[in-house]
Amino acid sequence: MDISILECQKVTVRFGGVVALNRVNFSVPAKSITSIIGPNGAGKTTLINAITGFVSCSEGSICFNGQDISKQPSHERGRAGVVRTFQNLEIFSNMTVLENVMTGRHRLVNYSFFDCLFKTPRYRAEEKKCRQKAGELLEFVGLPDRWDVPAGELPFGSQRLLELARALAGDPHLLLLDEPAAGLNIRETRQLAQLIQRIRDQLGITVALVEHDMDLVMSISDQVTVLSFGQVIATGTPLEVQKNPEVIAAYLGGEKEA
Repeated sequence: MDISILECQKVTVRFGGVVALNRVNFSVPAKSITSIIGPNGAGKTTLINAITGFVSCSEGSICFNGQDISKQPSHERGRAGVVRTFQNLEIFSNMTVLENVMTGRHRLVNYSFFDCLFKTPRYRAEEKKCRQKAGELLEFVGLPDRWDVPAGELPFGSQRLLELARALAGDPHLLLLDEPAAGLNIRETRQLAQLIQRIRDQLGITVALVEHDMDLVMSISDQVTVLSFGQVIATGTPLEVQKNPEVIAAYLGGEKEA
């Protein structure tokens, strides 16, 4: 895990006079599970937004697989393999479970607007492959028999799994998860932990997540980075971070939302 798939150097994000991230250095080792933690308002989601192009960096650089992606729009970063989920569920409630996953795959299909319009043999063949891949991913995340159900009818925990399947459909090299355990019960969170490890171990995908559930973070992470008031105050193994006096002070000090 010495080679980093992602390198953020002195990343600064400002919203007017508010500095949300201040010269943040952050790296994600390839084939690792890296967690970003910190009190509310520390800048965790802002960091994911900067990495994925949803907010612009005022200063600094973001390199993915050795290429500077700092100025690329979010869709180009997605095409390169940087894929994310959101803190609030972003599923298409009126579409079926299978159709939701297929939407995550469609940027990879090999047919034109003409093929789509006239339902050519190429279109039908590509759609068949897309459906097959979507089905395989639903099996992988644990939703093998709900393909034709409207996504909005799934229980909340299953909707979280659906969102993960759709993200995986984009063939990510780096999967960024924004509070994936939010709203899950203890059993569902344990299943999520196992799934994230399988994503890394079986699919070879690097995972970085923002998460408040410390049991989840400490049980699956290879590396943990701690933010406080938009700055990195610690990076290390879960055990190293747990013992860090600055980290303890940041959590017990009760920082306010920025």
